[in-house]
Amino acid sequence: MMSSRHQLIILSQRQFEPMSAALLQFASYHSTTISTSDHQKKKPSMSTKDFRYCVELVKNRDRESYLCGLLMPYNARRSFFGIRAWNVELASIKDGSALNRNKGEQANVALQVRIQWWREALTKIYDSQQQSENKNENHSTTNNNYKIDDAFFSISETLDASYFKNPIVRVLDYAVHEKQLTQRFLERLSEARETDLHNQQPETITDMVEYADNIVSSLLYLTLETVDVRDESVDVVAQHAGIGIGLATALRGVRFRLARGECSIPKEFFPEQFPYYKLMYTNNNIDLNEDEESPDNNISIDEENILNEVEREQLKDAVKRVCILAYSHLSKAQELQSTVPSHARMCFLPIIPALHHLSKLENAEYDIFDESLLEHDNLKILALLGRTWLTGVF
Repeated sequence: MMSSRHQLIILSQRQFEPMSAALLQFASYHSTTISTSDHQKKKPSMSTKDFRYCVELVKNRDRESYLCGLLMPYNARRSFFGIRAWNVELASIKDGSALNRNKGEQANVALQVRIQWWREALTKIYDSQQQSENKNENHSTTNNNYKIDDAFFSISETLDASYFKNPIVRVLDYAVHEKQLTQRFLERLSEARETDLHNQQPETITDMVEYADNIVSSLLYLTLETVDVRDESVDVVAQHAGIGIGLATALRGVRFRLARGECSIPKEFFPEQFPYYKLMYTNNNIDLNEDEESPDNNISIDEENILNEVEREQLKDAVKRVCILAYSHLSKAQELQSTVPSHARMCFLPIIPALHHLSKLENAEYDIFDESLLEHDNLKILALLGRTWLTGVF
């Protein structure tokens, strides 16, 4: 006779959906609840309002990370949403640049200033703890320079306070001190976002993989630290998963990036004379009339400016090559999952929506303009996440 756990594993996807919905409701209640006793133990100041702000930000701008966050262990959830909100905010700097892409150097400087502010805030988070320790050491050892030291720390704390008015900074500060998050992973993520401000298209697949590794693998390393896992063998799994998820995410965002004149597929996968300008006009996300002219290039939207069959096949082939590489990294992560402690398996939930989208691309024969790719599959993804949550197998 089957055990109750075995019966849960073999349930159909349709049966999982109401169970996952109930789980979501349960987790959502707890995701906005902070234990007072836990909060009082930590020096950094973070209110329930700050945490809810981060949860809502991730919910509105990164729905799948929001769902994954609700299924994280309770004691890791606050740190998880702090990290993800930080990432969302950094990503939104370039996402918002689409509105300013025709304003030249002035807009680029503004974007650079914005991302620099967030990088300095990160430095302040890690400096604040060190300054606090230094202040305590100075007071405990000698009082000869008491007034000078007090004045120095008073000025320093006043400057730091301007950064800590931001709720995301406060929640991340709490996460850094609560889970001792590695500074280099957060810096690596920030540096990659800053570099991407100036990139319109990766030159090679190596560039694409490096970007995915810097962003998503760093997020996974940090997520593992929220459940107190710091292990090199698990980091190998996280690196493969991060690259695979990052490549899949890039493919999902192709049409969005085309709408602002960018392409996330490497140049080396296209013929040298490939007409990239046609991608924007073939992108049926763009609502342009046939007799309307492009304000940028003064090119009428007609058959000559739409990809022909040969060019479409070249695009499909490029997408397929990225898709296959993403699959290979995700498959490797799945093969190595036995090295991941059971309580840390939930850190790899983002693999599930990535695999789902790659499957949709395959079914669409790697045509990024296929309308089926625009369909929202929130319930299906939630069901798949629920199954992984129950089985512990990603």
